[in-house]
Amino acid sequence: MSNLYSVCQIFDAQNGYLKGVEKSEFHIPEYQRGYKWSGDEVKKLLKDIETFIDKNKVDGDKFYCLQNITLIPNMNGASLNVVDGQQRLTALVILLSRLGLEILVRNKIEYAVRKSTHDFLTTFITKETVAEEEIDFNSEWKVFAQSHKQYDHQDIYYIFSTVKTIDEWLSGKDDNFKNDFRNGLLHQVKLIVNKVDSNNEEKVFGNLNSNRIPLDGADLVRAILITRVANEESEKVGDIKNIVRVNERRVRIGWEMDEINTWWSKDEIKGYFKAFIKNKSEGDIIFNADNYPINNLFLLFSEKKKKASLTLDLIEEQESALELYKELIKLHHTLQDWYVDREIYHYMGFLFGQTKITFNTIFEKWNKSQNRTSFKNDLKNEIFISIFSRSSIIKAFRTIENWYKDSKLVKVLLVLDIISSLPEERVKLPYLAFTKNNNDIEHIFPQNPEEITEKKEYIEFLNKYVLKDKQSFDLSDYEVRKDEVEYQNKMGAFIDAAILDIGINSIGNLVLLYYSLNRSLGRIPYTQKRGRVIKFFNEGHFIQPHTFQVFARYFTNDKSESYDLEHWTNIDIEENAKAIRNRIIAFFKPKKKW
Repeated sequence: MSNLYSVCQIFDAQNGYLKGVEKSEFHIPEYQRGYKWSGDEVKKLLKDIETFIDKNKVDGDKFYCLQNITLIPNMNGASLNVVDGQQRLTALVILLSRLGLEILVRNKIEYAVRKSTHDFLTTFITKETVAEEEIDFNSEWKVFAQSHKQYDHQDIYYIFSTVKTIDEWLSGKDDNFKNDFRNGLLHQVKLIVNKVDSNNEEKVFGNLNSNRIPLDGADLVRAILITRVANEESEKVGDIKNIVRVNERRVRIGWEMDEINTWWSKDEIKGYFKAFIKNKSEGDIIFNADNYPINNLFLLFSEKKKKASLTLDLIEEQESALELYKELIKLHHTLQDWYVDREIYHYMGFLFGQTKITFNTIFEKWNKSQNRTSFKNDLKNEIFISIFSRSSIIKAFRTIENWYKDSKLVKVLLVLDIISSLPEERVKLPYLAFTKNNNDIEHIFPQNPEEITEKKEYIEFLNKYVLKDKQSFDLSDYEVRKDEVEYQNKMGAFIDAAILDIGINSIGNLVLLYYSLNRSLGRIPYTQKRGRVIKFFNEGHFIQPHTFQVFARYFTNDKSESYDLEHWTNIDIEENAKAIRNRIIAFFKPKKKW
């Protein structure tokens, strides 16, 4: 069970957490490593708490979450074993003690790591026992360690450094600041207490230290929203109706967060938006999108905020939990809207699959657009620029001789697939179709191979299916002469002459195919290749819409009777290339004159 408790509640023996679970102290087991917070970590904690308190000292409902501690009841005594979070607890004990609140934390934490650590903490920090001397924490550690050999340990060094850092930070602060900071620390800084009832403490500890911590960033966001939003929305009147209203709102928020997580759990949703996400989770609290798909929403939220990563700080720095909640819900609904809209779905699929555009850039376009149509036109314009830059479609089709090696090819073929998928009666492209992953570029009329053995197969293909009544190449002495340069040159010259008038690397001869299908085709005649493609499609496999249409000869229209439907000729290649150009022009037509 996980619940939020203020620092005061954590340590208050009379009315706090320990009293509620009938325990008296937090026990740091032997298997835990010693305290090891650096000065920078302590400074960051102090600065973060100061900033939060300064902004919210008037509003007691807001809180700063110092993440979580995981506890397991010690069956052999009146203590709770700390299996995760002992660094935070120790830092709090030291900080509260330096703020003059030693009584609050006395006898609340016991170190089994080593006796000397416990003695140092209770003697010089919480002052549970009378010290024979006072320690000057402003002195150098080396000086102290030389005269106190019994305390010359790593964890005591870090405790010593933490005290020194806190004292330096507090120096120069006036009493009003210290009082505000003390009160804010006690009541507005909270921890999530994750109490685990388990008989296998070592297994729990092992899981925590293998990055399998039960508490995820999604849990923390959920806790913050449920705890704070309802209070901010309420009239803050302590009557029964208001209490009921707050509780109902909390239930509603929990339900909404579950619904959002369910939507993001769908494979097609996760797969589609994965390309949108560039940020990763950083910090002690991990937002694991594999275990909690709603974290994909939070990752996109961090990109929308122009952050380099998703951290707990981003959530905590939002001034209003209510505004944070509204912003997350609005972002979620916007993404749902984009996913449902066929044009936006396909245009964004292209942009995030084929370009380096950022989510924040797209979202700013969305906010600045006058209406949905102008937003779609903006997306199409981005697609156009990513393919043709500042040139024109006609110029590209006129000047590119080898589309097979041109970077525009895959993008143009993808646009053709998008054009085919836009009508309502068509199936939307799956998210995998927006990248070239698992796809090969297929030459419908096979290309000229480089290896001599493959040239033999290619000539056999030309002899049998292409040349017909024309003079074929005699391969009867191939095995004897295949290593002769003269013979190889002769084969090359024959191939060049045979395919001279065929636009093998024209865009009209190129399609995308899944590599599993493409590599099974080899050099077979067009009729067999078309049959394999149709069979593959009928078996339920995905075939790119443009690819399927090309094999169905969509471009022939009413002239089909004059075509050789059994063979793929240069006439087909040229007509297909022309049809492709016209479709691309028509798609981008509103942009400019061609």
